[in-house]
Amino acid sequence: MREANRVRKNDIKYLIQLNEEQKQAKELIINNQIVVITGRAGCGKSLISAQASLNFLFKKECNHIFITRATIEVGNSLGYLPGALEDKFNPYLEAFQENLVKCYDKVKIEELVKTKRIIAYPIQFIRGKTIDDVLVVEEAQNLTKTEMLAILTRLGKTGKIIINGDNEQKDIKDEYNGLNYVIELSKKLDGIEWIKLKENHRSDLVGQILDYEYR
Repeated sequence: MREANRVRKNDIKYLIQLNEEQKQAKELIINNQIVVITGRAGCGKSLISAQASLNFLFKKECNHIFITRATIEVGNSLGYLPGALEDKFNPYLEAFQENLVKCYDKVKIEELVKTKRIIAYPIQFIRGKTIDDVLVVEEAQNLTKTEMLAILTRLGKTGKIIINGDNEQKDIKDEYNGLNYVIELSKKLDGIEWIKLKENHRSDLVGQILDYEYR
């Protein structure tokens, strides 16, 4: 991150408050260059990433928030969507933008997207780029080890990479995927932290359905 301006912590008023384990995850993001957040659907992985990313942007500790994800989801790929690659990729980021709006004023978020301070970044463009801002990686369970390695080795001296994933929602066949790879690295290397969230913030039925599916 670039050197922060002197902004008091309480100057940023978010629309939604994090619970204790979510605050712990956010603190890890603030203090480490690479953080992996795992947990079932509804535990708040993307919400934490959205709020932490906005923190860096509003405090002028970064210039941009980049968001990427695997381009395979429920059997579909970008090749079947019309338009240029950037246009094809934007629908994949709507869910993350919804989390940004949950955190902060919708008009301000839309302005940041329009002025390209928040950018959807196809994983195909990662090679050759140095990440000196914030990169949020969504659905990491659908990345291969090779793709994850390509992302991790783009990290610049002042960058942050936030990686979200849940192996219960995996759509690729590889047992040893990119998410497993970065979790393994977190156990061996300083500067990479992993936290697994346990609390569900959706309907209790979501947990019951997942328990049934993955029992």
